[in-house]
Amino acid sequence: DALVFKLTNAVCESYNKSWIIVNECRLRVLGRNKIVFNFNATLLQPTNNIVLHTQIFKKANGYKPWLINYTIDSCRFMRKSYNPFAIYINSIYISFTNFNHTCPFSGDLIVNGFYLQVDMLKGLPIPNGDYLLAMNWYLYKKKQLSTHLYFTFMEDL
Repeated sequence: DALVFKLTNAVCESYNKSWIIVNECRLRVLGRNKIVFNFNATLLQPTNNIVLHTQIFKKANGYKPWLINYTIDSCRFMRKSYNPFAIYINSIYISFTNFNHTCPFSGDLIVNGFYLQVDMLKGLPIPNGDYLLAMNWYLYKKKQLSTHLYFTFMEDL
């Protein structure tokens, strides 16, 4: 079983540069099959109210909504993990970030060298194809940041 998860693009946008500045949002090729995501943003004010809306889209004549569509109160989640999907996703990326404490968040928010270890996807019912992981970050109920990661998933059966 050959399993391939390949990041293909990263697009980040701040909607309020007086609140959050995106310093870096890019993919870096480390090898033929290893592409990592680096993200660095500066949160200019301490924040105690962060909501993350996450949705996955599958490419089929444009990107269409696919199974995942969740909204998580990030501050509540960091105090006490309560959502099984969020716990799983958190376990995938937490070792690459400094998002490992409770609110308030302020200063630099960093994701350094994120890549998905494909064995974490074994057994999940994911069809082959191109996908978009869209994450919209709301601070005090206003959309402040979007982080879009595009990827390809292929499994040879």
